[in-house]
Amino acid sequence: MWGLRREHYDVGLNDAVSTPHVLMRFRPPKPTSPMAKTGPAKATGPPRPADAPEVAVVCQLFYPELVSTGQSLTELIEELSSHGLGITVLASQPTVIPGSKPVARVIEHHGFKVQRTWSTRFSKTSFLGKLMNLSTFFLSATWEVLRRHRGAQLLLLTNPPYLPMLGWLCHLLRQQTFGVIMYDIMPEQAELLNFIKPNGLAARAWRRLNGAWYRRAAFTVVISHDMLDGAIRNADLGGTAAEPACRAKTHIIYVWSDDRHIVPIPKSASREAQRLRVTDRFVVQYSGNHARFHDIETLLGIAKTFARDQRFAFQFIGEGQKKRVVDSYAKSERPAVVYSSTYVPKELLSDSLAMADVGVVAQMPGQERVCYPSKLLGVMAAGRAILAICSPDCEMARMILEHELGWVVPNGDIEGGRRSLLEAFSDPSRVARMGENGARLLRERFTLAKAAHAYYQLIMRYQTKGP
Repeated sequence: MWGLRREHYDVGLNDAVSTPHVLMRFRPPKPTSPMAKTGPAKATGPPRPADAPEVAVVCQLFYPELVSTGQSLTELIEELSSHGLGITVLASQPTVIPGSKPVARVIEHHGFKVQRTWSTRFSKTSFLGKLMNLSTFFLSATWEVLRRHRGAQLLLLTNPPYLPMLGWLCHLLRQQTFGVIMYDIMPEQAELLNFIKPNGLAARAWRRLNGAWYRRAAFTVVISHDMLDGAIRNADLGGTAAEPACRAKTHIIYVWSDDRHIVPIPKSASREAQRLRVTDRFVVQYSGNHARFHDIETLLGIAKTFARDQRFAFQFIGEGQKKRVVDSYAKSERPAVVYSSTYVPKELLSDSLAMADVGVVAQMPGQERVCYPSKLLGVMAAGRAILAICSPDCEMARMILEHELGWVVPNGDIEGGRRSLLEAFSDPSRVARMGENGARLLRERFTLAKAAHAYYQLIMRYQTKGP
């Protein structure tokens, strides 16, 4: 699934010199055998502890769909499996990459089992299609957990966002232990995106349901300080008798980048930079999900101000609802500086990130309370300076400025973004220093090993002894 046909991967930005625009949308090749070919990889690390619980992890996205939550969760479970935990993952069939093919229903991966439950496979760029995919996965995963995983400790993600209700149901029926990892917080995120009316009937009902599962969960994990208050508020727990206990069992474990696989590489050594002929251009790279809650509009607005300046190159790598905004502009205006592609395969990710002089993170206003951009950690691991388009008052912005990791641009400030990039272009030594600061901070605080250790301690603390 993740290999790319190289014949579809051979047009670079400099081709735009003769033809003013190049737009690349890569298609993953047809998979050989339905992924079971990878076979079981031997787990490393200590043998399974005698008192280790069986853990059933439930999330829509997982290997081989190594995008968005799927990549982070796959890395975490691989690491936890190497600690000796007995893990089964329940996930849906791949749907994120256009044209993705179904994979085997059950595969062995790094010593644990990945089981696909049934769901629809509509395009995720359609709201109705995505809702159908999420809902059918929720129903089939619920059925599978109730039938086959009675004695397991459940580890549930917010993908789909109402998946924690599965934990509430299992706890209600049989006192089953469950924990929740909150990568996104609803309903506030849906309110911010105008999917539902702020504080309307649907939002109020959703908060009541959140409060129901929150009270029964053994533990909850959020991935930033900003999200801690958001989690409590979106469960209507603020000011209630349950708030102290719910805060006490809510743990902050940051997302990470696997610094064993993504490492700082000089731009001159990047094969992708050479292939795309951008080694002599100042590359501004957005790599990751182009979702509704990402401020692609401001970044694209900044790129438009450089439309005729071929000293610069703007790369939009990934997929998502807002990728169509980039592609629509690229097709209609044919700018010489914009490059668009689908997700880069994981084995090329470090090399791809090394193309950038500046890596971009872009969040819509208010999103800092309900999610945290994991792509920030990839940019840091690659040793690249950061351009953050977000609220200047959020936790991410404060960290970037405090540790001199890059520039923070308020949402909609296109002229400010242009000034920041011109400043970066004129001072390469400062840009390099910012990248070094980011790589060092990541190794100190945001590694996969540190995160996995924290999750392992939580799981062992709330181990399930059986049905």
